[in-house]
Amino acid sequence: MTRQLVFIPVARDELSILTGSPVVEQRRAFTVTPDLLDELEYTPDMAEDAEYAALVLASVAALAQFGERVVVVAEVDPSLVEPGEDSANGECLLLRCPVSAMTAWFEDAPGVVVPRVERGASIDDAWELPEVQALLAEHDLLWNDVAEYRRR
Repeated sequence: MTRQLVFIPVARDELSILTGSPVVEQRRAFTVTPDLLDELEYTPDMAEDAEYAALVLASVAALAQFGERVVVVAEVDPSLVEPGEDSANGECLLLRCPVSAMTAWFEDAPGVVVPRVERGASIDDAWELPEVQALLAEHDLLWNDVAEYRRR
């Protein structure tokens, strides 16, 4: 079965979604969209680059929405994904995300100071801030397997 990779911006205190509480429904997420590929001038053979771009965009969305970069990764049935308002930035609407589809989460390393971004700022506005560009250039997100969280 074909699966679609999605990146879900969350607040750190929402990581319990990895265990199903609360259930993920009707949630803004990010994925590789045709518009994202066009916007970044990626060709079909650049899938990994496009997926990384969707992850980074999701992290900027999390920063603008929650004041921190935390992103849950899931591989869902494509029927659970609908177009979002900002398709050029990979935005989509995740109708539902089964716990079994969640594979990992990314977050900043402890001690990384993230810049203040106006809550609710658009991805494009947040992206343009020099301090956000510095964060993206200087600090990669850390990968965590969901099993690590579920063992807590």
